[in-house]
Amino acid sequence: MSRSDTPSSPAVEPPWYRQVWPWLLMLMPATALVGGVITFWLAATTNDSLVVDDYYKEGRAINRELARDRRATELGLSATLDRDGAGRPRLRVVSRANAALGPTLTMRLVHATRAELDRSFSLAAGTDGVYTAADGALPEGGHWNIQIEEPERRWRLVASAKGFTKPVAFESATP
Repeated sequence: MSRSDTPSSPAVEPPWYRQVWPWLLMLMPATALVGGVITFWLAATTNDSLVVDDYYKEGRAINRELARDRRATELGLSATLDRDGAGRPRLRVVSRANAALGPTLTMRLVHATRAELDRSFSLAAGTDGVYTAADGALPEGGHWNIQIEEPERRWRLVASAKGFTKPVAFESATP
């Protein structure tokens, strides 16, 4: 009997787990499951610092903040912020109305997106309207909102800066 006369044996199908198609079909749902677990973990472990819990109370506080800005305008305040040789904040304040500014000022650096990076400095008066911080350095980069105010919080100057590589100017509107 020749080789061509022998009946061919049936092809043996490998089990399902040895084939490619079931694994390719399971890949997308498995990827979605892993992505969902990562998303849930991020939502559970990070805080929403940009969301205000009591938006109505915050909205009413804006009117008080605007009154402080108007007071700075009435006093004709302007300032320039730069850094000294050690990187500490140095603030030159000028009042066109010759207002007495006091021995200390408070400067708050508020990061635009990350509340954990916010900083506060106490600035002591020096000569010629120059206020300096005793410790701490200005950050190099980032987008910052800067608020200068006196301890009694009667007025404030506001500016924003992208890093502190050059001086930042604070101008109140002309009365």
